Amino acid sequence: MPFASKSSGAPVKMIVSPASRRLRILGGIALLAVFATYLHARSRWNQTPFEYAHDYYESVTNYFGGPVFNNTLYTEGNAHMVNQYYNSSDPCANFPDTDGVLLVMKTGATEAFDRIPTHLLTTLKCLPDFLIFSDMEQQVGPYHIYDALAEFEESAKAHNSDFDLYRDQKECPVSQKSCVDAKRDGQKAWNLDKYKFLPMMEQTWRLRPGRDWYIFAEGDTYLFWANIMHWLKKESRLSPREKLYLGSRSFIGGTPFAHGGSGYILSGTLLKHLIEYHPGMVKQYNVKGAHECCGDLMLAQALEEYENVKIRQIWPMINGEKPSTLPYGPGHWCEPILSMHHMNAEEISSVWQFEQTRKTDRTLLIKDLYEGLIKPKMQVSRQNWDNLSDDVCYLNPDPEAQQRADAHLRERKKNEDEMNEVEKEAWKSPEHCAKVCESQDVPDEDEWDSSPIVARKDDEPGTANDTELAEDTSPSDAAAREAWKKSMNEKKRNRSCFQHRWHEEVCCTAKSFKLGAPKAAPDDSNPNAKWVSGWHLKGINDWIEAMGECKKPAWKSPDP
Repeated sequence: MPFASKSSGAPVKMIVSPASRRLRILGGIALLAVFATYLHARSRWNQTPFEYAHDYYESVTNYFGGPVFNNTLYTEGNAHMVNQYYNSSDPCANFPDTDGVLLVMKTGATEAFDRIPTHLLTTLKCLPDFLIFSDMEQQVGPYHIYDALAEFEESAKAHNSDFDLYRDQKECPVSQKSCVDAKRDGQKAWNLDKYKFLPMMEQTWRLRPGRDWYIFAEGDTYLFWANIMHWLKKESRLSPREKLYLGSRSFIGGTPFAHGGSGYILSGTLLKHLIEYHPGMVKQYNVKGAHECCGDLMLAQALEEYENVKIRQIWPMINGEKPSTLPYGPGHWCEPILSMHHMNAEEISSVWQFEQTRKTDRTLLIKDLYEGLIKPKMQVSRQNWDNLSDDVCYLNPDPEAQQRADAHLRERKKNEDEMNEVEKEAWKSPEHCAKVCESQDVPDEDEWDSSPIVARKDDEPGTANDTELAEDTSPSDAAAREAWKKSMNEKKRNRSCFQHRWHEEVCCTAKSFKLGAPKAAPDDSNPNAKWVSGWHLKGINDWIEAMGECKKPAWKSPDP
């Protein structure tokens, strides 16, 4: 293309490249975007803090894909175990496959609305199927509660005062809780409960036959489904084709039975045989119930009488305690947990939340419950508190004081001729009581290192101690230190005193560590009436350190 000459006097034409034009267009668009952002931001400068918080929540929720809240269990003490935030968008994402397993939950009409809803909001929402039985037919939202006693013979109920509550419940014109609270019929609910067990077995098989395993639990039982399914399918090496009755073994009158509140497991084969092969069994035990204390005991009696099957023990995996009462320590540490009992609605929700917010999906051990839920709450002492220490007790030697003490504590009393000087004075005060556990302390490794070795001057005569000093600084010193360390760790592992409790001039110590529960403050000014509980945190931490990490879960094989 020819260029214009200056001498021609014609105007010079500027040639603009396509790239330059694009830059100008993009620059204009950017200026418009900045201006629009300014106008948008200016209108929001006066937003309230709540609106900003709401926007933050929305942004976090969108990022994580569902409702996200602060994890109320999160503290500095368990930050290594649980996440700081609780994403509740998909609570069943990591729930195990429960194919072939049916949960059967038992409750009572007087407590159903206190206990069942929390289960429905937590573990039960992830189960594809389950049954709930009570002593009255009820409805909780879309969930039906069956009356386990609906087919109970009228002749067996007619003159049995245990069924007064059953009849009264049907006549109550308001909520069951209101009627029971007015009459204070709590004991009647307990008396009626024992009749549900065997009729519940019969109805369960009729409603849901053919399952591999049937897990029975109470309304205050919490089940750890990931552990249960892993144990049943992989670790137990049990077959549902066998006749199996598994649980936490208790005894009444020499008869072993699976404690109902802890939960228990029947194989499908055993339930089928019990119900289909012995049609008169349930009626027989319906009559027998008037003379027995407990339904779980009668179930064990029926299984032994008709099927020659006894309970096989899988405690402590199936457990009758809860996080605040579990005896952490030897025998309750590396073991996986399958169930807990005496759980109120708040405790059920908290343990579910703990499972949901854990940073790992490995097998949940008893030690994890301590480290995640209990350890952050441990302190040196608490007033008006009972930490359930009662393994070994030290009583005021005065005969009258000994007589005043609870019989259970007198049975745990250590003989005076077996006591050391610290133990002989333990009853005098909470401070004296605390010294019992302190007396079991062993020196730490740095205390060995701090022992001074004084060198002898050249012109001083030798002594017998020089040989010992030479040994301390010889090449064998490292081996001696290692042997000492091993010995101290062994003593830490064998510690038998972790905590104490003092009340009414009785000091009791425990061979495990528990949180416990509050006690009412005494009304009078008697200083001996107070409850004081203490934890020897150094001893607890020494034991945990000496135990080290659990190399693998200590799964329990059923006792024969």
